[in-house]
Amino acid sequence: MRTLLVALPGLVLAGIGLTHPHHLDASTAHWWRDMHVILAVIFPLLGAAQWVLLADTPKYVRYPARAAAFGYVVFYGALDALAGIGGGALAIANGGRSPSDAPIFKIGNQLGTVGAWCFFAASLAIVVCALLQDRLKAIPGAVFLTLGSYLFLSSHIYWPKGVLACVCIAVGMAGISYASASGRSVIEGSTRT
Repeated sequence: MRTLLVALPGLVLAGIGLTHPHHLDASTAHWWRDMHVILAVIFPLLGAAQWVLLADTPKYVRYPARAAAFGYVVFYGALDALAGIGGGALAIANGGRSPSDAPIFKIGNQLGTVGAWCFFAASLAIVVCALLQDRLKAIPGAVFLTLGSYLFLSSHIYWPKGVLACVCIAVGMAGISYASASGRSVIEGSTRT
């Protein structure tokens, strides 16, 4: 069940990414705004999935990596709120983009970049710990999560690169979760604190 739950946010984001307009204008403004309202719920779930995958890591890795996952949720959420919801609302009110909305997109993108790097850092911590703990079983998940997190740095969820990033993240998280779960006994998994 954990494997499915950590994969689900990336898969949902990939699906939504298929509909993400490449340009914000009067014709796309309503969906742009409404889609980012939906994304305000989904984007933080990627950080929650990282949080779950970091549960088995040593404390000296877990705490800073979870801080990075939290940074992703906060800063990427700011991008979503400003450039997504706010930008869409401004485009609706103005009948499209205008020079006056540029500062919102500028700060939103800057905050989103910080968030994406936080996501990448937490993903690398997950990957390194998974490889050290589960060795060969973790390689497929590690490759997909690293690739997806790298692509996410510059792609948001736009088709095609962003959708590919989200699918890779989903597959990578599922692979790492499965690799770590397949080595545990039922008793061991049920007595963890």
